[in-house]
Amino acid sequence: MCIIVLTRGAYMMKRLKYGWTFWLGFWMTVSGAYGQLEKVEVHYGQLEKQEKGELAALRFVQANANLVDDYACLSQIILVRHGEPTLNHKGWKNRHEAVQYTRDYDSVGVYPPSFIPLSLAPGELTVIHTSSLNRAISTAQQVFMQNELLRPDTLFREFERKIFNFPNMKLPTRLWLIGSRVLWYVGLNNKGIEKRGAAKIRARKAAGVLEQDAVKNGKTVLVAHGFLNRYLEKYLKKQGWKTVYDGGNGYLSQKMLVKYRCGGEKQY
Repeated sequence: MCIIVLTRGAYMMKRLKYGWTFWLGFWMTVSGAYGQLEKVEVHYGQLEKQEKGELAALRFVQANANLVDDYACLSQIILVRHGEPTLNHKGWKNRHEAVQYTRDYDSVGVYPPSFIPLSLAPGELTVIHTSSLNRAISTAQQVFMQNELLRPDTLFREFERKIFNFPNMKLPTRLWLIGSRVLWYVGLNNKGIEKRGAAKIRARKAAGVLEQDAVKNGKTVLVAHGFLNRYLEKYLKKQGWKTVYDGGNGYLSQKMLVKYRCGGEKQY
């Protein structure tokens, strides 16, 4: 009995020893990686405060900025919302007009941008991801002027929406749109269109595509939509990405997320 107790005690001590070694190494890896992002956070945090309420171009972290020890370990993603569609969204509409408005919204381009939301260095990207909807493609064309780099994909389209059933009476356009989105969100207005669960699965897949591209090439950009971008940010943060710049949710707004993949000699 004594031998069994001693043997078991030695076994538990060994497990505890290696358990502490593992968790210590894990903590050092993660804290080291996040520690590398402190300068990046401070830099873009100051930029965000300076530009609050102003319109200015965002830029990726450059190697010569010396914000991290090993620039090759830094991955960056910038999400841009499309510009203002060439539609009059003010006033009141009946249901038939609201239905037509949503169809037009998914087909029109955007007004010329009032500012450039993202400035790229020559040759900085080989691909610019965009939604397949025209308002995102039109935005990317006008902002970057590099049509040959654009990669529209239905994966990045906005969460679908349809006007809810209601008597054909005049209501504010925003009420039709917001009401339709809220009812879709709670599962009461999704017949014939993508349901919320399916949309979330698609957003997770889209986040994975962006992460894979950013890890492989160091940086990537997507021009898409407000609702989708919020979910992309949510899922990327669950994978260890950190938002260092948040330009809000308006037209041409930008969000920048970064991840430092090296902590000491390990990756996480």
